[in-house]
Amino acid sequence: MKSRTSLVADEDIVRRALYYLNGFRIILAPIILVVALSPLAEQLTPGYKFFLLKSAALTYVGAAILFLLVHLRRTTSPAELSSFSLATDLIIISTVLHCFGGIESGLVILLLFYIGIAGLLLSLRTALFFASLVALGLLIDAVIAARVMPAATVAVPAALYGIAAMVTALGCSLLGRWGREYQLLAERRGVDMANLEQVNELIIHRMRSGVLVVDAAGKIRQINEAAWYLLGNPPVSERNLKVIAPALAERLERWRKTGKTEDEGLLLQATQVAVVPRMLSMPGVNSEATLIFLEDTSVVSRRARDLAQASLARLSASIAHEIRNPLGALSHAAQLLGESDSLSPPDQKLVKMILNHAARMNDIVENVLKLSRRERARVEAVNLVSWARRLANEFRRYHKLPEDQIKLELPSAGIMVLIDPGQLTQAVWNLMENALKHARIDENRPPVITLRVSPIRGHRELALDIIDDGPGIPLEKRSQVFEPFFTTHKQGSGLGLYLARQLCDANQAPLEYVQVPNTGACFRILLRRPEASDGTPEMVDQRQAAAR
Repeated sequence: MKSRTSLVADEDIVRRALYYLNGFRIILAPIILVVALSPLAEQLTPGYKFFLLKSAALTYVGAAILFLLVHLRRTTSPAELSSFSLATDLIIISTVLHCFGGIESGLVILLLFYIGIAGLLLSLRTALFFASLVALGLLIDAVIAARVMPAATVAVPAALYGIAAMVTALGCSLLGRWGREYQLLAERRGVDMANLEQVNELIIHRMRSGVLVVDAAGKIRQINEAAWYLLGNPPVSERNLKVIAPALAERLERWRKTGKTEDEGLLLQATQVAVVPRMLSMPGVNSEATLIFLEDTSVVSRRARDLAQASLARLSASIAHEIRNPLGALSHAAQLLGESDSLSPPDQKLVKMILNHAARMNDIVENVLKLSRRERARVEAVNLVSWARRLANEFRRYHKLPEDQIKLELPSAGIMVLIDPGQLTQAVWNLMENALKHARIDENRPPVITLRVSPIRGHRELALDIIDDGPGIPLEKRSQVFEPFFTTHKQGSGLGLYLARQLCDANQAPLEYVQVPNTGACFRILLRRPEASDGTPEMVDQRQAAAR
C-alpha cells in the first residue's frame, strides 16, 4: 500500500498533467465546432449526422470549459476529474468519428490518443476498461457499417484498432507508473539534497573554527560566523581579503606559490587574535578557489589547559586518597603526644607545628576530594535574598563572628535566580573563607565581608558580589588567582578560588574578579533570572551536559 505522502505526490502529478490535457481539449473543441458548422458538415448523410455532429461539438466546447473551471477551483479530486473528463472525451470523439464515417475517416487516432492519456493518468484497471469500451464501440460501428454497406470490409481494421487500444492502455499505464515513480524519487532526492545542503551550511556557519572561501583574485566568496568575528566583523560590502586581513592574504599568496603549510601562528590585526590558518584547494570546476580554516590558538590552548587540569584533578584525587589515611594517623598521634605532661615547651611547640601543618594538608585533601566528587548541578529557582541571609547567619555561627563582620546589601523584595543552591553555597563559602584568610590587614582588626546583590545588563542578570575591606589582589597576580594551587598565603592550599570557579561554571554562572572603588577584593558571580533564561532548568542541565 502507498503511504499518504506518495498518494499526495501522485495527486500533484495528475493535477499538473491535467493542465496539459485541458489545454489540448480547449484547442481541439473549437476546431471540431468549426468543422461542424462548416458547409462540409452539411453534406453528411444521412441527415441526422449533421445534427449529431453539431450537438457533439457544442457539448464538447461546453465540457472543455467546464472541466477547466472545475480543475482550477480544485473542488474535485484529480483522479475523479480525469476519469470523468476522459470518459466524456471518448464518448464525444466516438460520436464525431461515427458522423465522419467511422474507421475509414482516420479519426481513430484521437481515440488511441485519449486511451494513452488514460493509461498515463489513471490506474491500469480503469485504462483497460476505457480501452475495452473503445474496442467494443469500434466493433459495433463496424457491424452497423456492414449492414448499411454490405460491401464494406471494416471488421478487420476495427479488431486491429481494438487490439491497439488495449496495447496502448497497457503500455501507457506502465510508462505512467514508471514515470511517476521516477519523478517521486527525483523529488525526494531533491528534497534530501536541499535539506543536506541546509544542514551543511548550518554546520559550517556554527563551527567554532573560522571557515572562508577565497577565489584567485583574493575575494572572499563565503565566510562563516566564526571567521567573520575573527576578522573583526568586516562590512558585508567589503570582500577583499587584502583589505580585511593583509597578513592572512600574504600567507595565502605564499601558500599558493610554494604549496607548503606554515605551522606558525598568525596575529590578526583587527581583533589581535592569534590563529593558525590551514589552506586547502577547492575540488571541482572552480579549482582556483581556496578553502581556509582559521583555528583560534587561544581555544586550542584553553582546551589543552582544561584537559591538563582534568588529568591533574584525577591524579590529585588519587594522591589525596593515599595521603588521607597516613595524614589522619599522623594528626592523631600528634594530638596524643600533645596531651603528655612530660613534654618540654620546645617539644610542645613542635607538636603544635605538626598539628597546624597536618590541618593545612587536610584542607588540601578535602578540597581536592570535593573537586573530584563534584556532582552535576541540579538547577532550580532559588530566592537569592533569603538564601544570602541564611548563608550569612550560618557563616557567622560556624566561625563565631560578630554581627557587623558580615554585612548584607540586599534588595527588600525577593529575587529568583536559576542555580544549584548547594553548589552556590559551597562556592560562596569558599570565597568568604578566602576573604577571612587573605583580607586581614592586622591581627587587631578582622576583615569585614559584604554580600551585595545588584541587577546588571538591563536587569536580565544579577551580580552577587563577595567584597572584603582588605588590600585586594595585586594587578600582576589577578590573572593567576583562579589557577589551581596558586596562593599568596603561606597557609593557603591554592584550591579555594579554583574550586569556586569550577562550581560556578557548572551552573552557567561566571565567576570573575572585578575592581570596585574604595574596597578590597571583589569576586562577582553572574546569576541569570528564570524569565531571562533560554529555557527551563532541565534545558540548563542539558546545556551543562553538552558543555562537558
